[in-house]
Amino acid sequence: MNKKISFLVFFLAIMIFFSGCTIKIGSGSKGVDGGIWKSTNGANTWEQVVAVPVTGGKIASIADLNVRRMTFDPQDYNTIYLSTEKNGIVYTNDGGDSWQQIKYFSGKKIRSVAVDPQNKCNLYALSENKMYKSIDCGRFWKENYFHQNTEVVLTDILVDHHNSSIVYMTTSVGEVLKSSNNGLTWSTVYRADRGAFVDLEMNKRDSRIIYAATVKNGIFKTSDSGVNWIDLGQGLADYSGSHEYKGMSIDQSENDSLVLVSKFGMLKTIDGGSNWQVIELLPGEKKTEIYSLAVNSKNGDEIYYTTRNTLVKTIDGGDTWSSLRLPFVRIANRILINPEDTNILYLGTFKE
Repeated sequence: MNKKISFLVFFLAIMIFFSGCTIKIGSGSKGVDGGIWKSTNGANTWEQVVAVPVTGGKIASIADLNVRRMTFDPQDYNTIYLSTEKNGIVYTNDGGDSWQQIKYFSGKKIRSVAVDPQNKCNLYALSENKMYKSIDCGRFWKENYFHQNTEVVLTDILVDHHNSSIVYMTTSVGEVLKSSNNGLTWSTVYRADRGAFVDLEMNKRDSRIIYAATVKNGIFKTSDSGVNWIDLGQGLADYSGSHEYKGMSIDQSENDSLVLVSKFGMLKTIDGGSNWQVIELLPGEKKTEIYSLAVNSKNGDEIYYTTRNTLVKTIDGGDTWSSLRLPFVRIANRILINPEDTNILYLGTFKE
């Protein structure tokens, strides 16, 4: 009898634990056009994918989420982690058909999530001045790092795909931090004279090549895993406004190529930032705010960007463009392209 009672208690505890993994955000998707939108045909058509599994016949969705970033699991492109403005980390394991929330971060602002490319259960997350790590696919988390200045924000994080014991972070006071022991200890490998770092990009061909972008003071680059850094401002000096950053995306089809969106417009380098060429945008878009950017990892001539209410695409490196009015009114502030099947794209939305 005691064994039966013990088993029942254990079973109920398990049910309660796993029921905590589902969420109810908002009151359903009707009339709310945010969250995540997905295309399976190269951005020709879009479908809102916001369902959250709940019990009791209730309706729930992530349609009202403000999405800061979207991060693939490098070992499984059906698994995507959302860094959200107020709802912590939300994720899918089925390509967006259903979504769940990591309970630990409920109600928190998450700046960035990174996944160990060699162990999908090793996750990193940034919130305010703290870095958290999970080694069990997000069930339990430990605070591995905090910036001593509580006003400093940790802004982006990524894991070296060649050696996953190496992790990089950026801060709002112009620091690049590096760990060589899976995030246990950290050192500052670069400190900009001014400006806040907001984005990190790593070359998939060569993980020693990393770009770090500041808000208004240009792009910085290392080619030796953070030992030395150079300011790309000299190569960009002829392009007025290029130091005011909007977005960047590495062209994985080239050895060291980067597409940059700035106040100037769109530029591309194929030699690591020494020289740049202008990618002409549609005439009506030249003075329009660009909110997100992505480059097809298999074809560097295929580039996407979004304006306030339009998605724009080129398949010939910018010689010609096509545009599609987006089926929602929120800002599409992130584009994610599936590296295996590049016809599959996701848009993350944000309400101003």
